[in-house]
Amino acid sequence: MSYNSDDVRQHKDESSAWITHKGRVFDITEFLSRHPGGKQVLLPKLGSDVTELMRDPQIHKHTNLAYNMLSKYYIGKLRIEGDYIDDDEPLKMEGYRENELVDWSKPMVAQVGKLGSEYMKWVHSPVNKPLRLFGPDFVEFFSKTPWYVVPMIWLPVVIYISFVGASQLARELPSFLTNNFFLLVVFFCLFMMGLFLWTFIEYVLHRYVFHISPPDNSPFWITFHFFIHGQHHKVPFDSNRLVFPPVAASVFAIFFYSFLTFLLPHGIANCLFSGGLFGYILYDCIHYYLHHGSPDRGSYLHGLKSYHVAHHFEDSFKGFGISSKIWDYPFNTVPIKYQ
Repeated sequence: MSYNSDDVRQHKDESSAWITHKGRVFDITEFLSRHPGGKQVLLPKLGSDVTELMRDPQIHKHTNLAYNMLSKYYIGKLRIEGDYIDDDEPLKMEGYRENELVDWSKPMVAQVGKLGSEYMKWVHSPVNKPLRLFGPDFVEFFSKTPWYVVPMIWLPVVIYISFVGASQLARELPSFLTNNFFLLVVFFCLFMMGLFLWTFIEYVLHRYVFHISPPDNSPFWITFHFFIHGQHHKVPFDSNRLVFPPVAASVFAIFFYSFLTFLLPHGIANCLFSGGLFGYILYDCIHYYLHHGSPDRGSYLHGLKSYHVAHHFEDSFKGFGISSKIWDYPFNTVPIKYQ
């Protein structure tokens, strides 16, 4: 198919979004809300050419991964005055040897363990495809989690543990601190300490658990890595695979709760844990928004979104902070563009 500039200009809103790049026409309607940099960057350019926009390092350093994703939405060439505008550069194919290495029509958990030394490069070559993890529909259903499930399940737990912790504090603290005002101050301080502690746990989990490189000769550890985090890097636009399923989150929650109650008086442990669990809720909701939200330019969340885009599409071994960047600085894992 071929189109002229007038054809392209007729598709310049969110319901029908076309762009051109190097003499090629792309229908990005489906991708607009998933654009890693936010749809606001693209909205003014709909119906026109984005070649220079994609080259602009001030907007975002577009790697080959971005151009590979764009190729999926190719619909034809641009024609001006009867001639095609085209350069000699071939249209890139999406993904890293996708059709050679895996069969996307089959459950992925049964396939990734066989990738061996190819796995790490494959999993960090993101694609915009539907992913099926398991064969049985019942199991597959529980591998997906809409974002709103996280606050729906865990906020009541935070409230309950906060109440229990405050009640226990009233019995554990010295008598001069047990009036309502001081009790509230102590609870608030412990809750905020737990929230701050979560930012460190988030960093450690993301860097040292989720991003540990599995041995090439271990199908089990490759599959485990893909299950806990690799799938997110492979299909970062899948809205049902952006937050932790409740069962998996429960394993981590029980571990940390048991650790705190073993080390500390139960009142202090519960107040710390409730703050940490609230931090987890914020983390998962923020993570979802960074992928599917469109924060205003210059806002804190827009800065986080840009930071997280660098982690996914420029260097997956930098920028491990999601709800906060603070721990990337002392551990020297800040993406190069932010140093």
